[in-house]
Amino acid sequence: MNRLIYRTLSSRFGANLELRILMRQTAKAFGVKVPEAARQSNSELLRTYAQFTAKEAMRAMQHGDTLETLHQELYQMAYTLGNRLRRWLNPKEEKDCFSVITLLYRNIGIQMEEEFPGTICVCKCYFSGFYTPEVCSVISAIDQGIFAGIYQGGKLTFHERITEGCDVCRADFR
Repeated sequence: MNRLIYRTLSSRFGANLELRILMRQTAKAFGVKVPEAARQSNSELLRTYAQFTAKEAMRAMQHGDTLETLHQELYQMAYTLGNRLRRWLNPKEEKDCFSVITLLYRNIGIQMEEEFPGTICVCKCYFSGFYTPEVCSVISAIDQGIFAGIYQGGKLTFHERITEGCDVCRADFR
């Protein structure tokens, strides 16, 4: 695995860059302008992103936008990002892929672990304080795309969610 890029993503600068790219690409998938976020710290930028995605997902649901189309747009955007990261980092084994995933998610306030092969547990999620269960369901297309892009395929399916009152989120990845 390319350790230089991995270390860069592990830095404060890398986390900020990741959030800015994610915000720009998510805005594009929603078909809206990128929120103003100049000179924001990582924590401010993360809050801006959480509020932005919650607002845009709610707007789409209230305006009757086709959720399947939105899901596909968010998934494809995230798949492309995950696939690019895979090419840049060049993980050699599945455990390297999961290391990349945990780093990316740690940068955005999500702590996850693999309970056993194929089962993911999200122990802490920054976004659970901003999302309703419906918004979480829409935005999870991003998670599905990131996983599939980094692993070069596969499907992430959530069975439990913090936003639905569970203690943790649990998902299978096959």
